[in-house]
Amino acid sequence: MNIAVILTCFNRKEQTLSCLQQLYKSVDAYNRQEKEGCRVSVFLTDDGCTDGTSDAIKEKFGDKKITILQGDGNLFWAGGMRLAWNAALKDDDGHNFYLLLNDDTDLLDNTFEELLKTHTYCIHKHGKGGIYSGITSAKSNHAKMTYGGDVWTNRFLAKSRRLHPTGTPQECDMTNANILLVAKEVVDKIGIFDNRYSHGCADYDYSMRAKRNNIPVYVTANFCGRCDNDHKPQNEVIERIKKMTLKERKKYFAHPLHSSKDHATFTRINAPIRYPIVLLGRFLNTYCPKIYYWISNKR
Repeated sequence: MNIAVILTCFNRKEQTLSCLQQLYKSVDAYNRQEKEGCRVSVFLTDDGCTDGTSDAIKEKFGDKKITILQGDGNLFWAGGMRLAWNAALKDDDGHNFYLLLNDDTDLLDNTFEELLKTHTYCIHKHGKGGIYSGITSAKSNHAKMTYGGDVWTNRFLAKSRRLHPTGTPQECDMTNANILLVAKEVVDKIGIFDNRYSHGCADYDYSMRAKRNNIPVYVTANFCGRCDNDHKPQNEVIERIKKMTLKERKKYFAHPLHSSKDHATFTRINAPIRYPIVLLGRFLNTYCPKIYYWISNKR
């Protein structure tokens, strides 16, 4: 079994090295218990790192098959993942799966067992392969879930519920790509991440597109990785935005890391009835943030 691993990185050298180290450790653990086993080929975008990430990877993993793609620092997460994924598609090595992986995620020894058991479960239930999100927990608190998948509870109000591990794979509507295994047949049918996304929401959109094309989407039965939620507390972000001048807010929201453009694109494609509300929210958040957050708290 041949798996192409897709990553993008920017100035997180130690985390990236740890991620790769745990990846190969997890592969070895799986291959020790499974006769057929699997092999991985890594395709990694270095999006303009200045901390020596690429050199450190070459030095530490010189005996591994790792293809490093160079970005200019303006690809951000979605763009970097597309560059690496496209390189994997061009590689003539017969990939059965594509494993999307965040470079701040450490895989567990059971990761490939969990993901491939989910694939087997999906095949038995649907007769075809799908997309499988590996559920992660915080690195310091292994009982605290951080990423995985969600199901809609109210699409118009943009309400969803995160699925916690139950010991059985669960179908979901949206997935994070911190650990995301995609069967080759899925890519053959719907391609890769939409190029309209710069940074966020590309993974949620991909799983929603899969659902529209009758492709099964699951989360794993159990935890299979560690990844901290590195987003700042919402209250802290809100207070910072309120204190900005209009010029500062415009600059802030123009940056791909803070822009709501990806979210607006996601809404227009996947929940169009809500799109006008999102546009109004973007306007208010820029020009009248106090009113925007007052309304948001009343929801």
